[in-house]
Amino acid sequence: MEVRQLRYFAAVARHLHFGEAARELHMAQPPLSQQIIRLEQELGVRLFHRTSRQVELTDEGRLLLDAVRVVLGDLDHVEDLARSLRDGTAGPLRIGFVASVLNWGLAARLRRYRRLHPDVDITVTQMPVIDQVRALSDDAIDVGFLLSRVDYDHLVVHELSVEPVVVALPEDHPQAARAEVALADLADETFVAWQAPYDEHFDDFIAGACARAGFVPNMQFHGPQVHTVLHMVAAGFGVGMIPRRDSVLRAPGTVVRPLAPPGAKVALSVAHHRHRHNAAVSNFVGWLLRHSDGEGRLGTA
Repeated sequence: MEVRQLRYFAAVARHLHFGEAARELHMAQPPLSQQIIRLEQELGVRLFHRTSRQVELTDEGRLLLDAVRVVLGDLDHVEDLARSLRDGTAGPLRIGFVASVLNWGLAARLRRYRRLHPDVDITVTQMPVIDQVRALSDDAIDVGFLLSRVDYDHLVVHELSVEPVVVALPEDHPQAARAEVALADLADETFVAWQAPYDEHFDDFIAGACARAGFVPNMQFHGPQVHTVLHMVAAGFGVGMIPRRDSVLRAPGTVVRPLAPPGAKVALSVAHHRHRHNAAVSNFVGWLLRHSDGEGRLGTA
């Protein structure tokens, strides 16, 4: 017994006419009749009463048709699921992210993607950049969202959004009255660095920006998240550099000012393993890249 024979049986039962069933199946009527006869012989029961005027299901045929419809439905489900797995529109997708990327529109994008692909089982875990790198290596996550520049041979990193860096100051700071602040004017300040545990990437970024402005920053304090940095700035521990999008977390007692001239920027990137094929990852990352605007911004829509 072959699956195609079951489909032939279901088509004839649907039309109760061999000619119409053959047209639906895009085949000639004689081969269809032969296949039905062969199926009846294999099953040992007669499926149809045939006369020159009409075709009717036998009692055995009616009972078997119910079972055949269940089998064909299951097969269609298997084929649909296999197609979705091949296309990456079904299956598990494990995502790691640093908390600050939520301010960059990640939640809205995930909500939209889940609506489009409800069969993708998305799980998300907040973790520092270095932990994401390890988790990608260990196959503990499939995709990581980073706010750091990382360069590892085993990772593919796509830049999604680039944002200028702004400076957070105590509201009574002498530079707070200015519309813009020159980074060089902060050379004597103590910096509150934004650094997740065991992740020095943003420290390196701040050091590089200050080096281009002609000084080495005095980084005495570290906050594991942007809102921690802002509250430490409000408490007078120093000044902080944060991505512009994260200024929405402004803490009482602080002001945020653009840097002049602008130039220091930080990127939101998505990373996945270079040598681990996963259709769900390819589909998700491709969708993110297609729905970024001309500057690669992730956006909030």
